[in-house]
Order: sequence, then structure tokens, then C-alpha cells
Amino acid sequence: MKALTLALFSALSLYLLPNPAHSRFNPIRLPTTHEPASSETPVLDINGDEVRAGGNYYMVSAIWGAGGGGLRLAHLDMMSKCASDVIVSPNDLDNGDPITITPATADPESTVVMASTYQTFRFNIATNKLCVNNVNWGIQQDSASGQYFLKAGEFVSDNSNQFKIELVDANLNSYKLTYCQFGSDKCYNVGRFHDHMLRTTRIALSNSPFVFVIKPTDV
Repeated sequence: MKALTLALFSALSLYLLPNPAHSRFNPIRLPTTHEPASSETPVLDINGDEVRAGGNYYMVSAIWGAGGGGLRLAHLDMMSKCASDVIVSPNDLDNGDPITITPATADPESTVVMASTYQTFRFNIATNKLCVNNVNWGIQQDSASGQYFLKAGEFVSDNSNQFKIELVDANLNSYKLTYCQFGSDKCYNVGRFHDHMLRTTRIALSNSPFVFVIKPTDV
């Protein structure tokens, strides 16, 4: 286990530089540090199996220790009636909440999630009736901090459909998310934002991506 952890840290350390809470995201097209995977490349889970469209999975930090665990839906804004914030669990052993990944295309033949293609993400968790539709991922700017946060809410086609899974390391089946503006070729890394006031790690557009592995929910 120690050897695997060291190998993961060595391979991915360049992707996990912190994004200080006091710095604002600079909305420019981000440079890529690797060639994007072909759209003919399927996304694989930790077992090497193809990720199935519409299936339930966990998205978990690729590094143990300071990397934290999986992604969770959290209720950080007490003024909101529904939980809408996406955080990284501080517990390495916590896989987070189940997530469903669905290709943005309406093609009924899209049974496998492919790298570098548009996807829709949503949490597959129980909610009250008021919040039952507030589980779809999108990007929303926070007026106070100027930060662009990953938020859960109602499905909006020109926001929810704009995420891509990009390959980081084929040997480790590790990936990152990018968000592409609707009607534009500008894409941005989706990474960590350390919120010192709330003492939590949120997911936001960042210069350094959140590198993750995908686990099926039956593990």
C-alpha cells in the first residue's frame, strides 16, 4: 500500500498544487500538460472496466492522505433550501456520494462514457421533494469571492452538458474534469478551492485540476 501511494503521489503531484482561498480564478483558456485522449477512448474505472453511461459511480481523489476522499453534495449556504455545494470529503476512506454520468448526446447507442466528450453529471442520492431536481452539476460564479464553483441544481442544457472527462494517467486510470463554455472552445480545469472560512475543500474552476479515479458503487 505504501508503495502504491508513493507511486500515485509521484505521478500526480503536478496536478495537485493548491489553489489558495484568497486568489481568484483567472478566466482564461487553460494550457494542457498532456495530449487529450481521443473521443474513441472509453473512460475506465479502477478495475479497468468501461464506465457505463447512466451507471452509478464514486469519483475519488487519486491520492491518499492530503488528497482526501470522494465528492459529496453539501449544504454550505444556510440561505439556500437545498444542498448545492460540491466538496471533497476530508476522509480518505469516504468514497463520497454516488454520481451518475450520462453522455450529453441524445444518441441512444451511447452506452459507454468516452473521454474528451461532453457529459452530464448528477448526484444519485435521496432528497426531499423540494430538492429532487437539484442534483445536476453546473458552474456558477460566486459574487462575493469571484470564484466559479461547481454547484448542484436543476438541469440547464447549456451548463450541465459542458463537462468532459480527460485522461491524466492511463497506467493509473486517473482523470480530471474540464468545463467548456457553451458555444465556445474555451475549456477550464475543475479543481480544488480550499475554503478556510468554512474549513472545507470545495470544487471550482482552477488552474490545477482535481485528479480522481472512478469507483463502481458496488465495491
